[in-house]
Amino acid sequence: MIGILGAGLAGLSAAYHLGDLPYTLLERNSFIGGLSTSKRVKGYTFDYGPHILFTRDEYVKNLYTQLLGENISWKDRRAYIKMMGTEVKYPLEANLHPLPADVIEDCISGVEQLPEERAKPGNFLEWIRNSFGEGIARHYMEPYNNKVWKYDLEKMGIQWLGSRVPKPDIEEMREGAKGDIGKEFGPNSKFGYPVEGGIGALPNSFSPYIRNLQLDSNIIGISGTAGNLTITYQQGENERDLCVDRILTSLPLPELVKILDEVPDDVRKAIGELVCNSLVCVNLGIDREAISDKHWLYFPEPEYVFNRCSFPMNFAASTAPPGKSSILTEITFRGGSPNVHELAIQAIEGLVSLGILKNRDEVELVDTQVFRYAYVVYRPDHQESMEKIHSYLRGRGIIPIGRFSKWEYFNMDHAILDGKLEAEAIIEASQ
Repeated sequence: MIGILGAGLAGLSAAYHLGDLPYTLLERNSFIGGLSTSKRVKGYTFDYGPHILFTRDEYVKNLYTQLLGENISWKDRRAYIKMMGTEVKYPLEANLHPLPADVIEDCISGVEQLPEERAKPGNFLEWIRNSFGEGIARHYMEPYNNKVWKYDLEKMGIQWLGSRVPKPDIEEMREGAKGDIGKEFGPNSKFGYPVEGGIGALPNSFSPYIRNLQLDSNIIGISGTAGNLTITYQQGENERDLCVDRILTSLPLPELVKILDEVPDDVRKAIGELVCNSLVCVNLGIDREAISDKHWLYFPEPEYVFNRCSFPMNFAASTAPPGKSSILTEITFRGGSPNVHELAIQAIEGLVSLGILKNRDEVELVDTQVFRYAYVVYRPDHQESMEKIHSYLRGRGIIPIGRFSKWEYFNMDHAILDGKLEAEAIIEASQ
């Protein structure tokens, strides 16, 4: 018997790919999906943070189509950066033309001055400057990333980057300084989104394939080792035990260590030193249609409390009532309890000052969501810490899956693939 903890995408994928092997999937909430869930409020649908469907992996792309069928539409990305009183198409490096002439020159010359042979960057700040030059770093990349991460960029590792950030070449930059070059960059330049149900339609589409799902099951203890593990969980007034051979867990590592018995001090210390950002989403329903034609906007400038806002009604018309618009703003933080009421006021004021909202607009819905675990912050010792933590867990038959158990910056497709990979490894070991 396999115990799966958490019915987010990684847990659902693991259950889906375990085939005929017996398992029980335990989920704390009364719904599935984890952070890939949507909520319906007064006729509006908001995701738990904005999500889109994109991948470089053909298996996942085919799985999206298989699971969602006709409930998916594909869109050409409309993403822009709001800065210096204008809008710059994303990515900025290839679309410099709306910016002031001196800023354009600064950005291009910064790239031209990069040496052919560059030392391997040792931290995120060095990676930014080595990749984009001093101009783009100063005007955009550093202020935006300082705002999002709220962490010393010189103390952040770079293992998470990969191909996440598009990097046009210098000729494309020069052309983009003159006008739109008609070329898109990055894996999400074309993305999918459910026609109905918000992004929550994706995890819900796994439901017909999932066996032995128990909702409202709060894990309160894990004991034992591989072949003889006991999961203790609470369901309402009842406390239950589940005996399993192995565990696939997507619980965040700092939460897992609280319920796991006999954890060595060095492993407990390594988990205690992990860093992540939390997130407040301020969701707004506006009594005016078509307030924007964009999918999302980035905001590197510090005077705006949010670092990004998206417009769900442009992802799918079903996410807002007819004649209305919707906005999802994102505000990162770390530690403490944010004043969500004050953040909502600041978000609305910022949108008005930007001209996205008008003073006469009726904001008919203000809904806030707080997510304790949102973004993994990579430190230079990330790989060493993960090897220590995961080696210990695997030695006990506890297999991490997903973003906050692997402690990796996984997108949805990565979470699905990770659940698949670990499920298939169990199947192979059982044969």
